[in-house]
Amino acid sequence: MLPCVDNEFEWIEHGRSKPAPRDHRSWPGCLLSVLLPPRFEVYTKILHGITANYQHIDHPHPFTEKEIAILKIPPCLEMRSFVQTKREKGDGPRIRWKEIAAYLGVPFEPQICHEWFRASMKEPECWPRFLYGPAEGNLDHEELSEIVSILRPFAGQQECFVRFAEIPLVGTDKPLLFTLALDEVVECAKVNNYKFSPEYIWPSDRSWCLCSDYDCHFSFVGGSQELVSAILNSDTLEAFQLAHDTRIDYLVPLPNSSTT
Repeated sequence: MLPCVDNEFEWIEHGRSKPAPRDHRSWPGCLLSVLLPPRFEVYTKILHGITANYQHIDHPHPFTEKEIAILKIPPCLEMRSFVQTKREKGDGPRIRWKEIAAYLGVPFEPQICHEWFRASMKEPECWPRFLYGPAEGNLDHEELSEIVSILRPFAGQQECFVRFAEIPLVGTDKPLLFTLALDEVVECAKVNNYKFSPEYIWPSDRSWCLCSDYDCHFSFVGGSQELVSAILNSDTLEAFQLAHDTRIDYLVPLPNSSTT
């Protein structure tokens, strides 16, 4: 695992499309091509994990009715019931996006985002009381390990590159770009004392690329249909196949369609 010059990143930096100005009335949103060059056969969107938070169920705050009224603490019956029911079934803390979408009546389709859940909740502020995640720009250990295991046959013995996001490292002298073996990716952030996973990962032949943008609740992979199919078939990950011109920002309007 060695730091390397940043020009290895230029094919991504210069290959991405430029974002449209936000001040324009007809802003089209942020497209996937702003993050990954539109050069791959297909793309997939990996939804970052969500887990249950039992803290406010096991240790509720001992507020009086008067204090609750003054502080305007919502009862959170909707989300409390969802989390409690899953726990009583012994399902474990992992909660899939598809489950929450079905519970809240949100369409489970490629442009889904966290804001669709919040927009569909009677009490949006109850989310952090009963649910952790999805994390922005960061894959947890299980997710990253699963992705690396899927990528391994497509990387072979060639060296790979990882690049970390610039914004969290502003004002430091820490390197952003490393060359390493794919099996070193999971430990790369830990070894270098970074508290987040790489923003980009790709092999030397540039046949695929993974992006976990610091501002997204998703990761994206561009590559062959075979690679994307392997990700879609993972029991650990939730993912959608999508095109490079798909809108991916959190302001994507919530469709007026039934849950799928």
